[in-house]
Amino acid sequence: MFGIQTTVRSEEITPVHDPVAELEKPGGSKLINEWITVHLKTIRNGKTFSHHIRQLAYTGLAVYESVVPGDLNYQSLSGQLNGFKLLDMPSTPKEFCWQASANSAMATMFRFFYSDNPGDIIRFDSLEKACKERLIQEGFSEKEVLTGAQFGSSVARAFIEWSKSDGNDKINAAYAVPRGTGLWETTPPGFIPPIQPYLGNVRTIVKGSIDNTLPPPPIAFSTENGSPFYKMAEEVYLVSLELDETKKATGLFWDDLPNGKTLTSGGHWESILKTILTDLNLSLIEGVRLYSSLFITMNDAAIGCFKAKYTYNVIRPVTYIQKNMNHPEWNPLIITPPHPEYPAAHATVSMSAATILTHVLGDEISFTDDTYGYKGYKAHQFKNFRETGKEAGLSRFYGGIHYLPSIEAGNVQGEKIANNVYHALAFKK
Repeated sequence: MFGIQTTVRSEEITPVHDPVAELEKPGGSKLINEWITVHLKTIRNGKTFSHHIRQLAYTGLAVYESVVPGDLNYQSLSGQLNGFKLLDMPSTPKEFCWQASANSAMATMFRFFYSDNPGDIIRFDSLEKACKERLIQEGFSEKEVLTGAQFGSSVARAFIEWSKSDGNDKINAAYAVPRGTGLWETTPPGFIPPIQPYLGNVRTIVKGSIDNTLPPPPIAFSTENGSPFYKMAEEVYLVSLELDETKKATGLFWDDLPNGKTLTSGGHWESILKTILTDLNLSLIEGVRLYSSLFITMNDAAIGCFKAKYTYNVIRPVTYIQKNMNHPEWNPLIITPPHPEYPAAHATVSMSAATILTHVLGDEISFTDDTYGYKGYKAHQFKNFRETGKEAGLSRFYGGIHYLPSIEAGNVQGEKIANNVYHALAFKK
């Protein structure tokens, strides 16, 4: 358990603003979007593989807990998480600026996760300062802003400490790649060793979230022409020969390879979240609830997915097609990520995202995803979140890096994990 050192007492400050009104005012999530904008810029400038979903999950928890004491309609997740409980919460949470608390919580989390990049730190410091100054201009006293900021930073530090014990530092420990017929092999063009082989052992944020979600064993391996495995791989090959512009665009739109040019799968959904917060004009408390729900779910879905990947160690389409279908010159539309095939990771995490957003907001939220407008990609229109999750998964088939059954298994696993998270966490009283 981790404690918060800053405790605010009712006699210290005379409240000027109604805290519930402050937190439930429409449009209050604009502050969250300012931080999302800066974070997306940070991801886009990154050059190495990074588990952004994990960072966003802990950040979401910190920002939610930094404001929830001020809203009588919501409750802390303390005690609901997997071995985490906050102590010393404010006794009378009415005397400080909750926007300042959220602002400093996010700043503190991002400074921790990107401490090795001075350029990012400068951007985080600058935004935190600008938000504080704006709040004072809006009528909050310097003391209210300072007290709120101190509390937000204290909450964030508690989550930072908790994050250090989840086992994430061991996900790329020495790993002996299993050898055998039909098992995963390094893939072109880089033939990179498998990444995050021990991600499946990381502590989930919600206890039991991945229980009973392991997909069933994949189709039995075979090189025989006409066998189910051969037909499954042939399906990938044949669709690659007849990609129309729509399918090709879909494959590229959801590529999300963390190469310093895209936003990664976590960043892509963070971009979608930014659009939703804007379109729905959500309040601060609604925004942080949605932010934390989304990335807690995606984080645990990633853990469950990689546990399955390294349980089954299935060969990727590019390896099978080149070696077992006599097409050594064939390559997929997008680069195959360096980890085993089954289930499809993007399908798993994206369907988990779509499912939790549907639980919270309903199944009739239409929106425009213009995440990659800066790359010249045409925006995609979606009628609901599930449609988005399905397209994200299917894009990997069009991209040539996954078999359809892997995508279908990922969709099922992602939905199950999201359901587990949704039923385990109570945000509202």
